[in-house]
Amino acid sequence: MPGKCANVLTRFPSAFLDNLSVPHSRGARDVRTARRPRTWASGACARVRARSAFGPASTARALDLLTGGFDASVDAACSHRARGSHVGASKRRCAQVRAYAYTSPNLSLCERLFLDRWWSLGVEAFPTWLAPNAMTALGLCCVVAAYVMMWTMSPALEFEASRWVYVACAGLAFAYQMMDGMDGKQARRTKSGSPLGEVIDHACDGLSMCFYPLVVLDIFGVGHATSRARAACVSTMMLGRALFVVDTVSSTFSGVLPVSKFLDSQDVQLIVQTLMLVAATIGNRFLFDVTLSLPYVGAQTVGRVGAVFCITVGTIARVGTFIKTILASDKHEPPHWPSYRSPFKIAARCALVEAFHGLCLYKSQNFAFAHATSSILFGESEIRIMSIRVSDPDFPVTNWFALFIMACTTVVPAGDAFTSGVLIGTALFVFLHRFSSLAAQITGCLGMHPNIFIIRPRE
Repeated sequence: MPGKCANVLTRFPSAFLDNLSVPHSRGARDVRTARRPRTWASGACARVRARSAFGPASTARALDLLTGGFDASVDAACSHRARGSHVGASKRRCAQVRAYAYTSPNLSLCERLFLDRWWSLGVEAFPTWLAPNAMTALGLCCVVAAYVMMWTMSPALEFEASRWVYVACAGLAFAYQMMDGMDGKQARRTKSGSPLGEVIDHACDGLSMCFYPLVVLDIFGVGHATSRARAACVSTMMLGRALFVVDTVSSTFSGVLPVSKFLDSQDVQLIVQTLMLVAATIGNRFLFDVTLSLPYVGAQTVGRVGAVFCITVGTIARVGTFIKTILASDKHEPPHWPSYRSPFKIAARCALVEAFHGLCLYKSQNFAFAHATSSILFGESEIRIMSIRVSDPDFPVTNWFALFIMACTTVVPAGDAFTSGVLIGTALFVFLHRFSSLAAQITGCLGMHPNIFIIRPRE
């Protein structure tokens, strides 16, 4: 099946689709027990000189001007090999790719208790010929299915879907979590890791992260019909994404994904999955009918206490980790990190982008479609941040074309599914273009197989 997919892609005359035939990679949680960085400087440069099918170079340059990156259609000679060329090649970029080091993060609470053992046992059920990226893609499909199901069955986000929908969404979310944990272990089994794996894994995490606030808001019955409900809905969504961005910038700067020992993303996912199952069993009234008496604040509903607790703990943990990472005396800046790129400035620009997305969501008349557009562009933004560390220290953080797409969601009339679909398709194109460009650059420089679902046989 992977080979057939590759053959189909090569029949298209577009270099963009040609770039979709991208490398195999490794998930971010590749080596759980190792604490020493692994470098990829020993990788062989690609010997295949791919030819662009775009057409005139000026068209490609205009495309990259819109999508905010280097020319993804023109190959250049790799600076680390006399023979061989690839997309995005330059002395500075190739040095960045080869100097990239991956350090396994610490385990979260639930990972230490049982998740890591589950992943180690579960991965043994998969054949060794299965590429880790196929597992990641399958997990992402589960989240996308749950996302579409939630918007279809409960478009008002007022807990109006059938009970089986929440059970199905919980199962799909758990399936993604299992695949997300096992893909790195599969890469270790097959010895097919690469620096691109962390980027792919993190981008999928960013896309899946947009689903969890959505289902929580639905179970709480927040809705988005009134101005007050829309403001609460958008604020919750953007806060979760902002915290995720903080993690991304921290890992980009330090090389290690920050993990809270008490309440991290893996733990929060399990909490939300449990909430979905409980809501499917007994409904959501317990969130408002059951009260707890707390010191200094008095009686509060279970729902309010739980929401405030998770948001407060998560915010403090993420912001504290970010500050600690940046100010640590033993920090490890990327080897080619330019002095003008302050992590604080990058985080601030990303926060402004998220604030703009939130404003557009608030003003949108097609909230579900606008949220889907914003979620895809959020994934593209995550890839851009990771590109700074993995492939190009000078890569621009802000994609102005993506902001323009998001701004267009505010002027689409209510009920106009066609125009909203066009915007979603455009956002998806921008996301795939950015991903395929980065993938082609890294695979070419390291001599990896150009297809993301194929493991190159070991020589």
